[in-house]
Amino acid sequence: MRLVMRVLAAVLATSAAASSATSATPASGWRIDRVVVVMRHGIRPPTKAEPLPAGLAPAPWPAWDVGWGELSHHGEQAVTMLGAFDRATYADVLGSGCPAIRAVADTDQRTVRTAEVYVAALLPGCKTSVDHKAAGERDPRFSPFDGTSPLTNAETAAAANAALPQGGASQLDRDLADDWAAIDHILDCHASPCITAKPTAVSANGGRVKLSGALATGGSFSETLALEYADGQPLAQVGWGRATRGTITHLLELHSWEFAVTARPPAIARAGSSALLREVASALSAPDAPAYSLFVGHDTNLALIGGALGLHWQAVQFATDDPPPGGALIFERWTDGSGRYRLAVRFRSQSLDEMRDLTPLSPAAVQTLRVAGCTESAGCDASGLRSALQSESSPLEK
Repeated sequence: MRLVMRVLAAVLATSAAASSATSATPASGWRIDRVVVVMRHGIRPPTKAEPLPAGLAPAPWPAWDVGWGELSHHGEQAVTMLGAFDRATYADVLGSGCPAIRAVADTDQRTVRTAEVYVAALLPGCKTSVDHKAAGERDPRFSPFDGTSPLTNAETAAAANAALPQGGASQLDRDLADDWAAIDHILDCHASPCITAKPTAVSANGGRVKLSGALATGGSFSETLALEYADGQPLAQVGWGRATRGTITHLLELHSWEFAVTARPPAIARAGSSALLREVASALSAPDAPAYSLFVGHDTNLALIGGALGLHWQAVQFATDDPPPGGALIFERWTDGSGRYRLAVRFRSQSLDEMRDLTPLSPAAVQTLRVAGCTESAGCDASGLRSALQSESSPLEK
C-alpha cells in the first residue's frame, strides 16, 4: 500500500500554491490536465425478481423493460445526460476531435453498458472501447471481498459494530423506528409488523460484513423504491402507490446506514478500496496516462473510497453519503505549467427528479469535497493531501 501512497504523493509532491479562499478551484494560472471519474452504474431494476423476503410484498412488483440487474432504457437516457454534462464541464481537457481516453467497467451488463452509453455522450461520434473482464469473472478492483480479504472475520465484525450507535444494533433499530413504521405502511402491514419484527444483526464472513434483519431489508427496499421512481415508473406503481418522493428520500437514510456499517468503516474501506485507488493514482500520475479516465463500478465502490479518504457528500434528494445511480467521485489534477500540481475532488450526481424527468442537471449536481486532513477551505495543497493520505482514514498508509 505504500506504493499507492508514493504514487499519489508524487502527483502533488511540490510546494503549496496560493488559492482562492472562496473556491476549491486553484487560483488564476492553474488549469486541469487530468480527470479521473469513478462512477456508479445507472438506473437498474432489482437484481432479482423478489427484492424482499418472500411474503413481504403486498402485491406483484412493477415490471421493467430489461432483465434483472441490467441498465434500464430510461437509465441509458439518464446516463447520456451525465456524459453530456461532463463533456461540457471538461471540454478544455477533452479538446476537439476524438481524444484518447481510458474507460474501464466491471463485468456486469449494467456497468459495461453504463460505460458505453456515457462514453458515447462524452465523445459523440467517436469510437472508444470499454475495457472489462469476461462476464462472470471477478474483477478485484470492483469486487474486493468476493472470497478474499486481508481482514479476519473478527476484525471485519469489530469494524462494522464500531460504526453502530452506542447500544449497538438494538439501539439503531430504536433510532430508526419511524423508518420501520413508514416501510410497514408501504408494505400494507397493519395487523402485525413486517420490518420491526426483524431485529438488525451484524456478522462477517470472508471479510465481508453481513447484515440481516430490519436494516438489511429496509436498506434494500429503500433503494428499490428509489430505482422505481428514478426510472420514471407511474407513481401508482412506485411502492404500490404508497411512496412519495419525499418518503423515498427519507427512507434512503437506511441505504446510507447500510454503507456506514458495511463499507465506510476505515479498516473495511482501506481493504476494499485499495485496488481501485491504485488505478486512480496511476491515472493521475503515470506519464503515459490519458487526460481523461473512467471507471464504472457500483455504489459499494464509491462508499469504500469515501470511507477510506474521509469523503462525504450530499446528493440532492438522496441521503448523506448515499451513492446515487450514475453518481461519481471525480478527481481533478490541476497544474500551473511549471511542474506543480494540486488536486480537487468533486461529487457529481443527478437528483431523483432529474433522473425521473430526464431534465438537465442543476448547478447543485456538483459538490466540492473536503479530503480529511486538508486545512485549506480551497482544497488540498501538496502537504495537505499528503497528510490526508497518511491519516487514519486513508487506505494508503500501509
